[in-house]
Amino acid sequence: MIPWIKKYAPKNSAEIINQTEAIQKIKTFILKYPNVPKRALLLYGPPGVGKTSSVYAIARELNYEVVEMNASDVRSARKIHQILDEAMKSRPFFYKGRIILIDEVDGMVGKEDMGGLGAIINIIKNSRWPVILTANDPWDPRFRKIREVCNLIEFKRLSTIDIYKALKRIAAKENLQVDDAVLRALADRAQGDLRSAINDLQTLAELGRPITIKDLEILGYREREKTIFQAMGQMFKATTILGATLPFSEIDMSPTEIVPWIEENIPNEYENLEEIYEAYIWMSNADKFYSRIFRRQYWSLLRYYTVLMYAGVALSKKKRYRKFTRYKMPEYIKKLAQTKNLREQLNKIAQELKEKLHGSTKRIREIYLNTLILFLKNRPDLGKRYARILGLKQPQIEYLLEAVKRL
Repeated sequence: MIPWIKKYAPKNSAEIINQTEAIQKIKTFILKYPNVPKRALLLYGPPGVGKTSSVYAIARELNYEVVEMNASDVRSARKIHQILDEAMKSRPFFYKGRIILIDEVDGMVGKEDMGGLGAIINIIKNSRWPVILTANDPWDPRFRKIREVCNLIEFKRLSTIDIYKALKRIAAKENLQVDDAVLRALADRAQGDLRSAINDLQTLAELGRPITIKDLEILGYREREKTIFQAMGQMFKATTILGATLPFSEIDMSPTEIVPWIEENIPNEYENLEEIYEAYIWMSNADKFYSRIFRRQYWSLLRYYTVLMYAGVALSKKKRYRKFTRYKMPEYIKKLAQTKNLREQLNKIAQELKEKLHGSTKRIREIYLNTLILFLKNRPDLGKRYARILGLKQPQIEYLLEAVKRL
């Protein structure tokens, strides 16, 4: 499935929401380059307000090629020059011009600097083509030299109503059955970040049924999930042991909780079957090592378990994939969300049957209701007879019949 943030990315600058002044400044800079006061732009503002998508939309309008580098992934001067040197000097074959886009440049600040900031300044000074940088927060003191060679352009935080309107358009195009209250709640919780709101809407759409306000509960851990998504992205792109293990150091999840997230997303990131096989072998080795730790209670060795898992998976690739990957939550979490109403109804039925069957709710669920679900799924007639014997009412039987069809 195509990520909706790509599917509904602005096709031209007119589709960029509420950034008219910034768009005009970017266009003027590109068209006048190199006859400009400063040889680069620094677009700054909160996440998800259109900084990167604006550059691509304007490039399409002007028939310019975009050569992009994500500064969060690269910190050495040698690597930066290796990626951008040819692009900043040569002329594109099929386009009128070229834009050098250095995304998330503030991600480089705070890391061990291996000449990365200096290399970017050097590219700005010598590039034949306009250079545009993006950042969420450009005011770090270590960022001073970059600010000196750039003209800063602010992207404003989007309003809740702006985001609501965008979500409503997408919902209409996707033929979603979604309560208006859900769209307003998503817009409100996004706090100006349109990208995260669109991702949340797509996550809910994957439930495959009408979306109600109750479904927002599955987004209750959004901040936590946002962090795990970022950590997985950094791990999968890493080429060193340290680079693979460090992203998870501040994740508020245990290593065993992280396992299903990595297992789910290995085939999303890797395209080569040998790499996928190798990654799962490392996951298996890590699991065996964890079993020994647990059995012998040698918890001081837990750090080696995480190295086996994170670094093993990251270094299974033959080369670093320079592509956008939309990481997914584990399938079993999605299943829990899809069956939430069914599980609540079964718990209610189990409570009602306690007195009749003289057993605990847990025992009734495990024995009687699991058997009922199995019958309803495979032998509906037998299932309905069994349900009547248990004492279920007709509306309950009809609900369960419909629910098991969606399993």
